[in-house]
Amino acid sequence: MFQRLKGAIDSRIAEEQARQKSATATDPALSRSNSTNSPARRASPRTGSPSTKPRRSKAKEGDGSPARGPDPAEFENAFVIDDEMEEASGAGQPASEKNDTMPEKEKAAEAKSPADGAIKGEKAAETPTKISDLPADVNLKGDMVMDEFKRVSADRDNYKKKFEESEKEVAAAKAQLEILKSSPSDESATASTAQTDAGSIDTPTASVKSPISSVMNMFSPKQKPQPTDNKDVSEEFFSYDDELPKLQAEVREKTAEVETLKTKVTTLEKDLVIAKESSSGLVENLEKATRELKESKDAATADRDQLEQIKKQTEEIATLKEKLESSEKQLKDLEATLESTKNESTARITTLEGNIAKEKEIFKRVLESEKSSRKEHEASRQRLDAQIKELEVSRASDLKRIEELSESNKTLTEQLKEETGSHNDETEVKAPAASTLAVPPATGAGKKKNNKKKKKGGAAAAVVKEVTAEKATELTSAPASPMATDMQAEISRLKEDIADRDAQISKLQIQRKTEADLREELDHVREELTDYGQEHVEAMEKIKQLEREKRELQDKIPTLEKEIDGHKSKSKDTEKIEVDFKSLTAEYEDLKTKSAALQTDLGAAHQLAASRYRDLTDLKDVLQKAQPELKTLRAENATLKTAKEELATRTSELRRLEAREKDLRSDVASFKKQAADRDGEIRTLNEKVTQETNGRLRAEDQARVAQRDMRRSEAEKIQLAATGEKASAELAKVQEEAGKLRIKVRDLEEEVSKLSTESKGLREEVELRGSQYNNAQGLLGSMRDQSAEMAMQLKEAKDQSESLEEELAEVQRLLSERTREGETMRRLLADVDDRADAKVREMRERMEAAIEERDRAEDEASTNGRRKAREVEELKTKIRDFERDIKRAIDDRDELQEAQKEWKRKRDELSSTSERATQEANETRSAMAELRNALDGSEKQVRDAEKQRADLRRLLDEATQKFEKLQKEHKALQAKQMKMNDVSSRSSTDSGRPGTANGTAGAGGGQMDYVYLKTILLQFLEQKDKKRQGDLVKTVLGQLLRFDRKDQDRWLAAIAK
Repeated sequence: MFQRLKGAIDSRIAEEQARQKSATATDPALSRSNSTNSPARRASPRTGSPSTKPRRSKAKEGDGSPARGPDPAEFENAFVIDDEMEEASGAGQPASEKNDTMPEKEKAAEAKSPADGAIKGEKAAETPTKISDLPADVNLKGDMVMDEFKRVSADRDNYKKKFEESEKEVAAAKAQLEILKSSPSDESATASTAQTDAGSIDTPTASVKSPISSVMNMFSPKQKPQPTDNKDVSEEFFSYDDELPKLQAEVREKTAEVETLKTKVTTLEKDLVIAKESSSGLVENLEKATRELKESKDAATADRDQLEQIKKQTEEIATLKEKLESSEKQLKDLEATLESTKNESTARITTLEGNIAKEKEIFKRVLESEKSSRKEHEASRQRLDAQIKELEVSRASDLKRIEELSESNKTLTEQLKEETGSHNDETEVKAPAASTLAVPPATGAGKKKNNKKKKKGGAAAAVVKEVTAEKATELTSAPASPMATDMQAEISRLKEDIADRDAQISKLQIQRKTEADLREELDHVREELTDYGQEHVEAMEKIKQLEREKRELQDKIPTLEKEIDGHKSKSKDTEKIEVDFKSLTAEYEDLKTKSAALQTDLGAAHQLAASRYRDLTDLKDVLQKAQPELKTLRAENATLKTAKEELATRTSELRRLEAREKDLRSDVASFKKQAADRDGEIRTLNEKVTQETNGRLRAEDQARVAQRDMRRSEAEKIQLAATGEKASAELAKVQEEAGKLRIKVRDLEEEVSKLSTESKGLREEVELRGSQYNNAQGLLGSMRDQSAEMAMQLKEAKDQSESLEEELAEVQRLLSERTREGETMRRLLADVDDRADAKVREMRERMEAAIEERDRAEDEASTNGRRKAREVEELKTKIRDFERDIKRAIDDRDELQEAQKEWKRKRDELSSTSERATQEANETRSAMAELRNALDGSEKQVRDAEKQRADLRRLLDEATQKFEKLQKEHKALQAKQMKMNDVSSRSSTDSGRPGTANGTAGAGGGQMDYVYLKTILLQFLEQKDKKRQGDLVKTVLGQLLRFDRKDQDRWLAAIAK
């Protein structure tokens, strides 16, 4: 920066020196033009080219561009024209010329100060004070160069014309000399002829005066031959002898002058060749300069556009700053709300965790009590089985005894027939009845043995037949005998045993009632769990709201990042514009001449640079604010890893606690692992949590429905127990049905245990959600720490900006020192210019004296040569200046290229960082996608569990249907019993023939077998399991319908189809 400023100041000083030299070179022309300046003389036809110059300057003044300095060529052309006009005016003005020489000097001395003042005014006018005047200055420079080119070409044309005219005049002078040498040959001519000759001589001289006037006027004006010649001719007599030497001397002088003119012409030709070469080089340089000017104009227009863009960008930056402030305020408000909601949610979660812990303890106690009760029920079931076996053994012994008693009854009836004749009919009726009643128990026992695999049907028939047999024995034992008393005692003992069994059954029913009470308590606990679950749902909804707000903030983050990227690109453009602007300011400083304008421009440039730097710092701060989001993502990954480890430990504990339920525990562990993998997707999980809670509520409702079904089944079981009390004779069948119901109760208890394990899994999921919420709280804490770090970074950025402002102040101070040094250099240059002006004045006086002594021709040639040399020097200096400007432009271009390379490198770095950020974002997205897939898998597993629940419900419905069928069968059996009772009453009251009695009994037995067959066929048709149907065909149906091997195979083939 300092080197560029130093170079700009040095270039300005060099331009000032060149302009002052050109001003000193134009001063003599100014003095001459002031001495002979008149509008009539300047309008001569020989000076048409200079007359066009003032018109151009006026047009430029009308255009508004600053006026150009006085042209030395114009003054010199005017000076030449005035001298020629003075010579053409006559020979009677030497005195006036002598008198005019002193005023010319005085006028030149007087005109110097206003000319210098005009030059200074023009320089002051040429120095624009704003950056917007730079393109106008560039355009003005191009116009000045084009005017100089036009002026040089016009001068070149004038020189060619004058050279041709001088050649013509030299040829005319040579012809005149030859005439003069050949004409005066006769010395002996008469006076009249002499006079005629003199007249002839006079006439040619007079006639030759016009072509040679310019050549004669080249000599000093002190020689005035015309008036003396006229006086001599008019006053004295012409003498040829006196005139010959004079003419010879004149001829010699003329030949010498012609030779000098020839030498001057040769030198002028050489100068013209050199001028042509230089003019061609100047034309090329001017073409280059015009190209550069066009490029500079384009750059100026681009700079204007860039300045407008800079203004727009500053406005956009201001608006973006306002937006950032508003967003920061919103973030602060959101953080405050998040803290409040976090505190509330933590309090609620603590309460929920305490409640859940209490409920866990309660459930553990309930489970322990259920396990103990289950063990007790199993022990009681084993006891009942042992008792049932004992009862079966006792029943078998009782049957044997009944057979023995029947045989003894037969013997007694025979004895009674022999003893008493009056009771023949009664004994004959009772004996077949007893026989008919004794035969069915055997068939019933056989059926019971055949139907133990099915556990239905045969036992009931056997019990009915035993009851009928007992009643028959009671009827037969009506007469008082010792055997009858023994039988009655045994029957009473059997009744007592039945009463004991009934008491045991009542105890079992009481135990079932206690189990129902425990289940009611379980229902109550589950209802409380639902209440806690609802509270948990409310807490999760609040968590959802917090996560929605977090989502909104995360949605705002990419928009802010896009804005940051746009600001980055804009900042790059602004930096490029600043670089171009600095180069333009450097050129502008090169063109300026005063230090005040330079200081103002530098101050403006520094202010702009400071504002741009502040804007860049703000944008960097925005970038630094965006970077913590990546840190938060990494922190979330770390928290996910920690959560995975915690979940692994918990799964190990669960495996220790639930060693018996390995399959369910493995499923739960898989669910936990999947949930741990899905911790990154807290938003979707929270939505799914509500769905899972709803599913849990549905499962609990289903459990309630199952419990209601169980209650119904228990009520029906109680009803069956009541009916068992009524039908105490059918104890064996009731016990078998109780065993079946126990199996169903076990199934239901297993379902209850499954539901309890599912509730445990849901509780564990609730705990997982609580841990996820704690992780979210940790993330919020990390966000707060990041905001604190950003505040520290803002403080550091402010400190950096303050240090940069101090550096800018130092730079401004150094610039002021440089401007002071420049002012001192300008003062020194002004002193040097004053001395040079004094020397130039002295040289002017000497030059004027020499010019007055020389001839007009020498004056014209010398002035033309000097003018050309001066113009060539000026053009050379301008070319050097242009070359310097080109070198500076090339250096600036190289610097710009280096700056562009640096910015490209920085842009590549930023693009690489952005690509890394996008890669990390893609990785996080892929992780989120994996979590979503795992969640979908868990949802599928939940659906499968729901399907299993539906299957269980279907099995429960089937069990209830079977139970209803059993009830129907029981009712049918009761109807059979009633019919049998009716049949027995009819057989006892019937006083008819024994054949009729046997016929009725046979009909009754056949009707009973028909009903039993109908029930078995109904069961066979309602059974869906083909294996079960095959078992029925092999066992019950095969015995009832008396299947052959072929019939049995046909039935099995039909079932298989």
